[in-house]
Amino acid sequence: MTDTFVKELLQGMLLLFLHPLFYGFILVAFLIGLKRVKRERKEFKVRVHPVIDNLIFSLLPGILIGLIGSIIFVAAGITLPLGMIALIGVVYLALGLTFKTRFMNPAYAVSLSAVVGLLLPKFQLGISFVDQWIVDVQKTPLDSLAVIIGVLLIQEGILVIWKGADRTSPRLFKGKRGHYIGAHEATRFWIVPQFLVLPVGSIPVLDWWPLFPMGAVGFSFFLVPFAIGYRQLVTHTLPEEAIKHLGRQVLILGFIVTGIAAVGHFYNLPLLIAIAIAAGLAGRELITLVTSQRDDTRPSHFVPRDQGVMILSVVPGTPAAKMGLKIGEVIVKVNGVTLSHESSLYRALQINAAYCKLEVLNLNGEIRFVQGSLYQNEHHQLGVLLVHDVVDRNAAVGD
Repeated sequence: MTDTFVKELLQGMLLLFLHPLFYGFILVAFLIGLKRVKRERKEFKVRVHPVIDNLIFSLLPGILIGLIGSIIFVAAGITLPLGMIALIGVVYLALGLTFKTRFMNPAYAVSLSAVVGLLLPKFQLGISFVDQWIVDVQKTPLDSLAVIIGVLLIQEGILVIWKGADRTSPRLFKGKRGHYIGAHEATRFWIVPQFLVLPVGSIPVLDWWPLFPMGAVGFSFFLVPFAIGYRQLVTHTLPEEAIKHLGRQVLILGFIVTGIAAVGHFYNLPLLIAIAIAAGLAGRELITLVTSQRDDTRPSHFVPRDQGVMILSVVPGTPAAKMGLKIGEVIVKVNGVTLSHESSLYRALQINAAYCKLEVLNLNGEIRFVQGSLYQNEHHQLGVLLVHDVVDRNAAVGD
C-alpha cells in the first residue's frame, strides 16, 4: 500500500509539468514584472526591482504553502475529477484576459467554476474526452470545491501576511488636489501547486478515506497548479501595516469558509455548502473594495513636507540601502544642509560627490545620523526615490 501511495504521488508530481496552466502562470508572473518595471522607469527613471523579481521571490513561498495545503487535501481525500480541474484552468484563463492580477485568485476561479458546474446543462459534443469532462463537472461534489476555496483563502492570507509587504513597488500619481502623491503597490502572483485526489487509479478506498469518494473504486494523485494573485495600493500609511491588515482579513475569511463547508458536509446541508462558496467569492471581493475605499478616503501618507524630504522607496544595492534608510523616513539634512524639497537634496549631495552625511528622522520620530560613500556618475546617486518626484503625465492607478 505504501509503495502504491508513493508511486502515485511521484506520478502526480510529474503531471504538474504536463499542465499547460503551470507554464501560463509562469508567463503571467513574468508579464507582471515587465509591466511594473516599465512603469517604474517611466515614473522614476530607474528600475527598483528586476523583471523576474515576482517569480523568483514568490515561487518558493508558494511551493511551501502549497505543500501544507497538499497534506490537508490528501489526508482528507479532497477529490476532484479531471473535468473540473480542466474547467478551473479555463476559468483562470478567462480571468487572466481581464489583465487584473487580483482576479487571478482561487476565490474567483474555483467559485465561478462551481457556479458553472451548477448551471451547466447536460449535452454532448461527440468528442469523448470533452464529453467525459462535462460529466465530471456535473458530478463534482460542491463540498469538495467549498473546502478547496476555504483552504486556498487561508493560504492566501498566510502568504500576504508573510510576504505581501516585501519589495513593494513605489507609485507616483496626482491626487485630488492636483499635487503629486506617493504610494506603494503590492502586486504578487504566487504559484501554489496542490495535490488533489483523482477518482481513478490504483489506490483503493479505505474505511475513512477519501472524504469525497464520488463512487470510484480507485484513486490517484494530481499536482494541480493554482495561482494566488494579489494586488493592493497603499497611500494612507506605511505599506507593511496596511498589507498585513488585509492578510489577516483574508485569513479569517478562509477559516470561516472552511468551517461552514465542513459543517455543511458532515451534517449534509447543501445550503451551507452553497453559502460557503458564495461567501468565498463575495467575501474576497468585499475585502478588496472596503480596503480600496478606506485608502481613498484617508489622508495620504506620502506627501511633500515643509521640512525634509520623505523617502518613498529605497533602490536595492545602492548607498541608501547600505546605510539602512527605510521607506517612510524623512531626510532632514544632507552634509549639514537643511532640506526642503527634492532639488535641495541633490544640491546638498554635490558638496561632497564621493561621501555624504545624513540626518534622518526615523519611523519613531527620532533623529539618527548615517553616513556613507556614493556612486559617482550614477543616476539617483544616493538610491532614494522621493515623494515629490514629478513626471510628465498623470500616472493612472490601475489594477
